[in-house]
Amino acid sequence: MKEKRVNYYIFRIDYSDRDYFKENLEKGILRQGWGVENLSLLTESGEIRSQEEWVNACPESWRTSDEARRYLRNKNNNLRKMLKMKEGDIILIPKFPEWHTFSLYRVSGKYYFDLEKEKGDYGHCIPVEIAKEKPEEIDKYFTYNGNDDTKVVHSKLRGYQTSINSVYNEEIIKAIKNLLQIKSIKEASPITEILRNIFEKNIKNMENLNKEIFSVRPNDVEEIVENIFIKQGYLVESRNSYDKKGGDSDRIFIKPLPILSEVNDEIGSCRVYVQIKKKDGVCDEDEGINQLEEIVKTKEKIEEKESKDNNFYKVLVCTGEFSPRVKELAQEKNIILIDGIQLVRMCLKNI
Repeated sequence: MKEKRVNYYIFRIDYSDRDYFKENLEKGILRQGWGVENLSLLTESGEIRSQEEWVNACPESWRTSDEARRYLRNKNNNLRKMLKMKEGDIILIPKFPEWHTFSLYRVSGKYYFDLEKEKGDYGHCIPVEIAKEKPEEIDKYFTYNGNDDTKVVHSKLRGYQTSINSVYNEEIIKAIKNLLQIKSIKEASPITEILRNIFEKNIKNMENLNKEIFSVRPNDVEEIVENIFIKQGYLVESRNSYDKKGGDSDRIFIKPLPILSEVNDEIGSCRVYVQIKKKDGVCDEDEGINQLEEIVKTKEKIEEKESKDNNFYKVLVCTGEFSPRVKELAQEKNIILIDGIQLVRMCLKNI
């Protein structure tokens, strides 16, 4: 007997009303917007409604121009994917139940229209159930940073931005299939654990190591840099400092200098301003340098002090490599550069 084909969808909800969607999902109903009164995709007899009929049924304020009507046709095309959903298909809901997680549901019935008067929207409905493989499972959701498969899903989500998306990418589908076989992962793995897994996986393929490490999110790269500095005895003074004048620093570290502080009270520690850029290839932009220059002016009040009294350093980190021009400019501004290769070496030593 031929195996039934399973289709995969990425289904975005209105995240401003997450509790409402959660209540409905507990009842086995997944709802979609643009479903106000008279906007069912089906006629009363159950036939698929023509696109023009649906557009003409939209509120008059929605269809004030040819451009607006084109937009409504596109929206109708997108919603019609719900008509193709069949029992057994898998739906992935990003940013649910929390912003840093995604959930997996299985279609359990056919599309229908059911408008709740008090809401006045979200009338498009598809019956679903939690995509669990074992009866004892009570949910099926995962943090984006849970394991290698959740990272694959997270890295690909940017390419699926419409309300309802059909998924054909084999890499995502494989990751979802793997996740269906395991329990929910509700806590993010520490970045140190993720890096160790990457090191183990690429121990004989060093060329791929740099690419794998920096496939993580920009926030994770910042955490990597933070862990390296902490391992070397630095303390985090602040994160994401911004002076509203163009100055910006992803991390400010302090390194205690106990011996020197005994000699001179004014030299109790040194301060390190770090700007971190997640970038593939060659970095030829001045942005990071300018951000460091401005934040240091604000924080250190350089104009009011002699430069010899400024006990601080400026560091620009990039996961790619720096162009000759940026290297020259950094030297002029007395900024220390750490490129992707150097950062990988630091990871190997300190994480």
